[in-house]
Amino acid sequence: MIQANCRAQFTADDFSFVVRTLARSQRDAVSLVSLLSDEAERDAILDHELIYRSVVDDLGCLKVSAAFYFYVLTRRVLRQVGLEERALTDYVAAVLLAFSHTSQLRTHNAGTPTARSFTYVSDLLTQLAACPPEQSFVLRTHLANYALFLSGMFAERINSHAERRGAPGLSFYESVGQSAYLHVAQHPQARRTELNTVFEQLGGGFHRVRVALNRLTDTLLHLHASPAILITPP
Repeated sequence: MIQANCRAQFTADDFSFVVRTLARSQRDAVSLVSLLSDEAERDAILDHELIYRSVVDDLGCLKVSAAFYFYVLTRRVLRQVGLEERALTDYVAAVLLAFSHTSQLRTHNAGTPTARSFTYVSDLLTQLAACPPEQSFVLRTHLANYALFLSGMFAERINSHAERRGAPGLSFYESVGQSAYLHVAQHPQARRTELNTVFEQLGGGFHRVRVALNRLTDTLLHLHASPAILITPP
């Protein structure tokens, strides 16, 4: 299960990056370190324009965690479409972080990765129809997350396949993702994990979140070109 916990995964190097970016003097650095220990102050600092600009404009290697990188960028694009809830940003960023590992894209029973081992949404729908009730929550949540990731990060590819091959278009992914999120939001497990509100927001605002992620890929990540920004492990 993906949790809304990107901020909980930030490292000491991430906070060092924040201090280096914003501090103009040693006194500033000391004050920032103190402020970063307070959750509310830390959240406000992470929204600072200089943090975003430093992540986007730095042409060298960024010594920040992938969790920090995805959170800062996701926070920016979600706010641009009027989605201010930090827990929502945390979850969407965590989805991007999880699916940045290709193993998350393969079917659950796939062994060695092959061209066909990457799951289609239709495959997940077929699995969902046949799975026992105790497994349906996890699989339906994965389906919702997967539909969001594909339609958010690969909209151009989906449109191309729809036009050339008659494959499902973005409206199909939106419908599947929206329905799945709204369904799991009502599940007791969602309430136990405190994800019911986030799932409701994703179900009701799937289109806006998808469009925000499209903007992220178009303007920031440049998935169809050589990346200018590298993230180095701490």
